[in-house]
Amino acid sequence: MFFDRFREALSRLPAGLLRPGPPADATAITAAEAALRVKLPPSFAAFLRSFDGIDLFHEAIVVAGVGPGAARRLDQLGEPDEKGALVFAEALGGDRFAFDDHGRVLRLRGGSDERWRAGGDFERWLDGTIAHQRILYGPDGEFSPDAFEPDGAEVVPVIALRQTERALRACDDSAEWHHERGVALRRLGRLVEAKEAFARAAALDPDNPWPRFDAGRAALELGPASAREARLAFAEAARLEGGVAGARFWIWAARAALLAADPQEVKACRAQALAGDPDLASSLRRARDAARDDDDDADAAGEAEALLDALEGAIPPGRARLPVLNGGDVRGVSATPLAAPTSARQTPPPPPRRPRPATQRPRAAPRRGSRR
Repeated sequence: MFFDRFREALSRLPAGLLRPGPPADATAITAAEAALRVKLPPSFAAFLRSFDGIDLFHEAIVVAGVGPGAARRLDQLGEPDEKGALVFAEALGGDRFAFDDHGRVLRLRGGSDERWRAGGDFERWLDGTIAHQRILYGPDGEFSPDAFEPDGAEVVPVIALRQTERALRACDDSAEWHHERGVALRRLGRLVEAKEAFARAAALDPDNPWPRFDAGRAALELGPASAREARLAFAEAARLEGGVAGARFWIWAARAALLAADPQEVKACRAQALAGDPDLASSLRRARDAARDDDDDADAAGEAEALLDALEGAIPPGRARLPVLNGGDVRGVSATPLAAPTSARQTPPPPPRRPRPATQRPRAAPRRGSRR
């Protein structure tokens, strides 16, 4: 394995964005495998023989190495967990990247039990990650201002879509990037294409409820004709999630059933929601009241109110459509960035906890000598 795309990026990108280590000694790789009691995936072992770990985009992600000169050592990240996942990299925001027992790359959300299929093997994941992030930087190694919204906090949707499409050309088996592509398409109002992207993510990551949840949201935005489709997507997400978080998916399903004018399904979904979380109504009221007290959180207040409507089985006049996440843009919800912070599951947010926004500006550390 020669890692041609990586070598091309290393030669073309401004100095400091990619910082690989020197080649690892074969004995160091063998010793790491013995210490961890696991055989490293072939593509990762091949990379270590040329580059003993790498710092990507100012420590946004640091891939561990095995030798004494590695910025982070593989054996310091811990042994494989009970599911056989071996952590090989860490992100600034607390996420970790791991190999499953087939050598596929997973993204493990910091502070939660979420696991996303991020790539089919290390080489494709690495190429996709670099392709995804390099578009945000100018020739001086600084963030390109044209890539971000005027407030500087989020990537503009056209650039977000371009990021994911470039990443997917390198790593088409990443459920995470198909999901993120769906988010960008939804922000652009291309809802049918967004649903297709979420469906692809769900097919690649069948145990993950979030692609189904966002497919339901996209269907809901298409109007009453797609409300039944939205309900089915929310219900499947709820079954996958279970527990209190699953109860919140069920109340979204009830909301879709209301829009579809299906009282029997409304009743069934409400029952499922309350079985999973008997305190759901109180939780939503507390969330609504807290959001009302925050001048910048009007959308969250409206969303909690809408979900309360679904729980109580009626839509008041003038509130025929469900408010949406993230600033009230009916096209916009965000998925996963390279290195923005994440939080643990909260009780109670109005909807189930979202994956952190992919369109958020990465919180990368500045370069040495950078003006940032």
